[in-house]
Amino acid sequence: MEPESFFHVAIKVEDPEPAAEFYREHLDAEVLERRRAAESDDQFAVDAVVLGIADKRVYLFDRAPYEAAGLVEEQPLGFLHFGYVVEDGIEETFARLADDGVEIVMEPAVYGDKRIAFFVAPGDIRIELIEYLEDGSSA
Repeated sequence: MEPESFFHVAIKVEDPEPAAEFYREHLDAEVLERRRAAESDDQFAVDAVVLGIADKRVYLFDRAPYEAAGLVEEQPLGFLHFGYVVEDGIEETFARLADDGVEIVMEPAVYGDKRIAFFVAPGDIRIELIEYLEDGSSA
């Protein structure tokens, strides 16, 4: 697997809105998107603010999508994971990772207009792979 690009870092905060204001004030962050758990009907319902800072994104979550889905215990505040975009083949990549004995946090699942999946790297670092769906469908 060769990631196409480094996409984001995810951080768990008590409340994404005041945290976003901090990044706007001190790092000139631009709010790109807001998500509300109350407005979601999927298993990954979270409150989040997505920021653009320099040439990358920072996701501020009240809890990680894999935490909201009940796939892991409650995570502490702070760093959650890195996200990398892959062109395609996320299913095959995760099958290979599992065959190699890599700990899988979340199998590939549709999340909005993308397929996402998480695994664990040395040092207990979670890594997300993101594959954009061409037509917004789940296939």
